[in-house]
Amino acid sequence: MISRLSPLHIIFCLFLLPLIVFSCSSESKELTPLEKYVKTRTEDFSYEIKDTLSGDKWKAYHVKMYSGKWLDESQVDQPLWWHWVDIIVPEELDHKTAMLFVGGGTNKDEKFLLDSTAVGFALKTKSVIAQVSNIPFQPINYLDVEQKEFYEDDLIAYGWDKFLKSGAEDSSLYWLARFPMTRAVVRAMDVIQEINLSEKSIINSFFVAGASKRGWATWTTAAVDKRVVGIAPIVIDMLNVIPNFDHHYQCYGEFSPAVQDYVNYKIVDWMDSKEYDKLIAVVEPYNFKEKFTMPKFIINAASDEFFVTDSWQFYWDDLPGEKHLRYVPNAGHSLEGTYQLENLASFYYRFLNNINQPNWNWKINNDTIFVNINQGQDYKIAKWEVNNPKERDFRIYKIGKTWQKKDIETNGKGHYAIPVKSDKGYTAALVEVVFDPNSDNPLILSTGTLVSPKEYPFEKYVPEKSLGTKNN
Repeated sequence: MISRLSPLHIIFCLFLLPLIVFSCSSESKELTPLEKYVKTRTEDFSYEIKDTLSGDKWKAYHVKMYSGKWLDESQVDQPLWWHWVDIIVPEELDHKTAMLFVGGGTNKDEKFLLDSTAVGFALKTKSVIAQVSNIPFQPINYLDVEQKEFYEDDLIAYGWDKFLKSGAEDSSLYWLARFPMTRAVVRAMDVIQEINLSEKSIINSFFVAGASKRGWATWTTAAVDKRVVGIAPIVIDMLNVIPNFDHHYQCYGEFSPAVQDYVNYKIVDWMDSKEYDKLIAVVEPYNFKEKFTMPKFIINAASDEFFVTDSWQFYWDDLPGEKHLRYVPNAGHSLEGTYQLENLASFYYRFLNNINQPNWNWKINNDTIFVNINQGQDYKIAKWEVNNPKERDFRIYKIGKTWQKKDIETNGKGHYAIPVKSDKGYTAALVEVVFDPNSDNPLILSTGTLVSPKEYPFEKYVPEKSLGTKNN
């Protein structure tokens, strides 16, 4: 077991000292609760290299990392969180930035989780590719209830319920699983840097990507650690959660079965309370949006079971800095297949090699999508559209894979106005642009989704009994 006070750690700390001094002098003294939690190093952090693998022009490490305790032995059966950190280092390493995937899995996993695709990714980009698994650490058993083996949203929602019922006091922040989830990603970056330093290669920054809850952790990691220089949050289309979920209910007349855990704990009945505002203030990425100045590639499913297809409207315009969007037609929350990974690989390759990302912009006004593409770029453009004659509902299990593609003839000016009209029911549409389609690194981006007509079929959610201290 490698302890925090090993010679390797001392070298690592000396290497980082100038960066730490600079960071402390330049950032605000007032840290958020999440930042305070993550920046507190505890004695229960450690790691051990369990295995090494090698192949043609690459080497890999299978590392067991203990990121720290969450709760204690009186509250959960396994308070000490551990994770696999798998690291692929190409023999030809040209970059000091590493790609870190935030992965799921369980504490029953043992095998190396990165596959040949990730190896190829590392060789092509000449960069370190890594993954931290078991975010959140699961399953766990809460000791004050009979239910066994909490996973995913059930694990998270249980803690939210505890926090809200405590009056959302600062002393109860420890119930929020987003805190140790974020800490685990940050500690994984520490491990990756340290192991690469031992191999005489320096990693000083990270491009972080993750899907669903791991996408949320991608946002929160970027909010607390300056080593994050680019992010790809995937299928977590819920920033600015309060208006976003008002929209959700007004579209469906229900909360989607995909978010049933939060309904079961009556989290939605707290949404107009001061306690819920406190919860959102400390864990919701939208509240840290000013920190997201790094390049962002947001990948969403156009038929997500969790989120409404036009949820981008509640956060997109408010995100600062470079940002790119991709809605994947005919895809649910799982984003079936490897197609999206290849697209992310193209984005990351451009990012690493300082290749200009596509120069274009779009906006939606009433029932028209306006697209402007700067001249001199090679691209293909198409409209994707789907109709639901009965409901404002485009979830994959409602409409299937019925999005239809219609190519748009390119013009020399690069200006397009694409109308969207629904003769019956509701129509959803988006414009997709494939940049450099004939190159080795084509990149697919899209506009946000437009839904027509705008009218909601349902009123806002009103609980039978509101919980918490009502906002004025």
